[in-house]
Amino acid sequence: MKKDEPPLEFPDTLEGFEYAFNEKGQLRHTVTGEPFVFNYREDLHRWNQKRYEALGQIITQHVYDLLENECKLKKIYLPIDATKEEPKTFIFMSEDALTNPDKLIVLVHGSGAVRAGQWARRLIINEDLNSGTQIPFIKRAVECCIIFFGR
Repeated sequence: MKKDEPPLEFPDTLEGFEYAFNEKGQLRHTVTGEPFVFNYREDLHRWNQKRYEALGQIITQHVYDLLENECKLKKIYLPIDATKEEPKTFIFMSEDALTNPDKLIVLVHGSGAVRAGQWARRLIINEDLNSGTQIPFIKRAVECCIIFFGR
């Protein structure tokens, strides 16, 4: 930590950051209505970056909640029979993925900061959920066909 740099402790909710998604899916400050400001502290790039990353983790969880609640996908941990000591991961799949021969949706994480259900975190933060997530495509896919999303 640099001299005069505030602690790298950040809220763990959107509300704590004083941000929320509006009716258009845009991330806005709950008091000012302004878009997210990366350079919250002009002189502290490292602190601003850590703040952005903390917000990004919260947004990832928000997208996961949307995948489960709006898209009706199930979060499945793999391997299914892993012990507590073994590494695990998870995927999202359509609720009837194992029984429906006509429709299948599977979301698998890629590498880096962007997780399942996201195209780009930057787009979610600076544009909206429709631009930055796969949710509009997943909703359409549920209606029509077999699809696999991965990064």
